[in-house]
Amino acid sequence: MRRFMSLSLPRWPTDRRQTSPLHQRSVRSPDTPYALVHTTTGGERLYALNAAASAAGLRRGQAVADAKSLEPGLQVESASPALDKRLLQALARACGRWSPWTAPDPGLPGEDGIVLDITGCARLFGGEEKLVTATLEAVREQGYVVHAAAAPTLGLAWGLARYAARQESSGFIITDTVSEPLNALPVEALRIGPVAEQLRRFGLKRVGDLAGLPRASLARRFGRELVARLDQARGLDEEVLNPLQPRTHYRARLRFPEALLLLDSIKQTVRETANTLCEQLDAHGQGLRRAELNLYRVDGKVLLVSLGTAAPARDPAHITRLFSEKLDRAEIDIGFGIDVVELRASETAPLNTQQSGLLDRDDMAPDTMARLTDRLVVRLGDDQVRRAARRESHIPERAAGWRRNNGNGTALAVRDSAPAPPLVAPQAEIDPDRPLLILARPEPAQAVAEIPDGPPRSFIWRRVRHLVHRAEGPERLAPEWWRDQLSPRSRDYFRVETREGRRFWLYREGLFGLETTTPEWFVHGAS
Repeated sequence: MRRFMSLSLPRWPTDRRQTSPLHQRSVRSPDTPYALVHTTTGGERLYALNAAASAAGLRRGQAVADAKSLEPGLQVESASPALDKRLLQALARACGRWSPWTAPDPGLPGEDGIVLDITGCARLFGGEEKLVTATLEAVREQGYVVHAAAAPTLGLAWGLARYAARQESSGFIITDTVSEPLNALPVEALRIGPVAEQLRRFGLKRVGDLAGLPRASLARRFGRELVARLDQARGLDEEVLNPLQPRTHYRARLRFPEALLLLDSIKQTVRETANTLCEQLDAHGQGLRRAELNLYRVDGKVLLVSLGTAAPARDPAHITRLFSEKLDRAEIDIGFGIDVVELRASETAPLNTQQSGLLDRDDMAPDTMARLTDRLVVRLGDDQVRRAARRESHIPERAAGWRRNNGNGTALAVRDSAPAPPLVAPQAEIDPDRPLLILARPEPAQAVAEIPDGPPRSFIWRRVRHLVHRAEGPERLAPEWWRDQLSPRSRDYFRVETREGRRFWLYREGLFGLETTTPEWFVHGAS
């Protein structure tokens, strides 16, 4: 049976401001009437109010001038809805200590909240009542007014938290049934917006008033959203929670009755969680490509450390070493301690069992290069480690280059994404010979040839004259007209050997009589 918990933060915008040090310097007492304002087409209006402002008779949407005439001591600040949503998301992530699947539920002031899928989580805390109580206590310790409700459906939990839990002395409601508590709620608890006002005009004030009405008539007069929300709250239509962290089967978590205050203790915990995580990966033939370490502080904040691997890995010692080096360089603020450590695999890939070397030597391991890449990325940074990679071009200086990290924290793959060529390729697919050294940029040279389209007999490069003893070619490369739109010219490459035995790779740019009357020569490589 599915279970959901909804947290209601009726004064989230003002509570967030009042708990910040900057606000505490400007507003001395929480009993001072305080409101956030925003500018609309009708001028400045009250956006959110604290408890003192509401007790003074002020209301949301009221003009600022009218509000100050009623309460001269009212203090106002500009609202920041975008910042409110971003910090609400951070609070929802911190609620991951009670459930791995949480999500922010931003709305109009008074409707902000957080939803959690607590299916199967209550037994870890001694029951749902202890779970809900622990959640409320932790959020209230941060200075926020909060109410909660746990129910079989997400819609019912949402409505109970905002309309019924506020009437309870404990501040929360837990129910195993649906029909009776749902019918007692006002129609606004169905999350239908302005449709609730239309229902009230017809005398339909409670959800139970809609129970005996035909569904077709409700949908035709008030819209399909009303029927859909009603079915979701009743459990007839499944409503899926979209959590901040994607659902994954590979996760290891340790909870401590006393907070960890030393970095060495956290590293030891990472080692234990890595062993558990790798056992899960091994059971399904998967390897780790990207991992996230969540450190939950006792004050409600979450520290996130993530890393990637060059190849799928499930060696606990290797994963522990990477996170240890990452923690040493991250300079994390443990604060008053860490009470929950969670290691999860956010990205995996198939990893089959690999045969070891004939002599079973560590330096013969096939993933040695991948482990080296992982350690270099952790120590030097994602953008500092590069590898050679092929590119889609037949121009030699463009056909190869350096590939950096992909930017999402995943280390460089040891092998290129393109499939490896066969060991024995057809003659037509074999690449032409290339010198051992290819210059990053071709360097100009002065060459002399017997005929305009013939091989060079001598050339001057870097102020040194070379006499050609043998020459082979040409190998003609057409220009990439879609890139070199200004002056696309063909190249004729020659492999030459000088009288001293040196070998060079140079080309003539421009076909004589067709593309130019004065071809230019360049040295592009040497053997």
